[in-house]
Amino acid sequence: MDKKAKEDPTPALNDPKEFKAFTLSKIEKLTPTTSRFTFDLPEGATELGLPTASCLVTRFVKGVKEDGKLDQVIRPYTPIEDPANGYTGTFDLVVKVYPNGPMSNHIFGLKRGDTLEMKGPILKYKYEPNTLEHVGLIAGGTGITPMLQIIQRALADPKDHTKLTLLFANVKEEEIILRDYIDELAKKHKDRFNVYFTVDKPSDKWTGGSGYVSEEMLTSLMPKPGAGKVFVCGPGPFYAHVSGTKAKDYTQGEIGGLLSKLGYSKDDVFKF
Repeated sequence: MDKKAKEDPTPALNDPKEFKAFTLSKIEKLTPTTSRFTFDLPEGATELGLPTASCLVTRFVKGVKEDGKLDQVIRPYTPIEDPANGYTGTFDLVVKVYPNGPMSNHIFGLKRGDTLEMKGPILKYKYEPNTLEHVGLIAGGTGITPMLQIIQRALADPKDHTKLTLLFANVKEEEIILRDYIDELAKKHKDRFNVYFTVDKPSDKWTGGSGYVSEEMLTSLMPKPGAGKVFVCGPGPFYAHVSGTKAKDYTQGEIGGLLSKLGYSKDDVFKF
């Protein structure tokens, strides 16, 4: 199957309008509020089939409304599927549970053998190897998942020489999602990939960055305006602080926050 995956890949998701059920095979707790949910690819599929950078949409149906329409909850997620691992027969969703989050609570309530409906791909940004000399990635919390998709795909391609720098912000050290994995990628690809962690509430033993993302961090880590691309993903206040929020219609909107102050334009920044 690994040979077929390389020579004749067969995607599991190839219609962004059609939901398909995927079976949950493993659950791994990553942080106090975040877990990795591993789903099996269906028989015959060699990969999930999402181009870089894309997300999928999850759905569960609560019932039927009075008007006969489905009462359903729909939320987007960016899956993790590292091409460097070859064919695994699975893919992961990294999910943070929120007290009032209907989809996250539904997923956290799933057991091995249960299914979750998904559809895609939903293309967000068409990443192409070697078109940018330096890519900066600024993530807050679970905003790491679309960044990881770019990082994994870029580093797994031996023909791609793009430099990647990740600035990953969290509240506490124990909330850093997949820290060991990210550190290992940086160690393995030290010529191309650099990572910098910062936390709002550092412990006495913490040796990384402290506090919110700052002008100094951006100036020292990110490509200069006009010299690459800066991707941003995180919760609403994180966007407002770093890049400005998206527009009400979910288009990119104006550049605001620290990046605007430092002279970045719409051409320099992409908000997931």
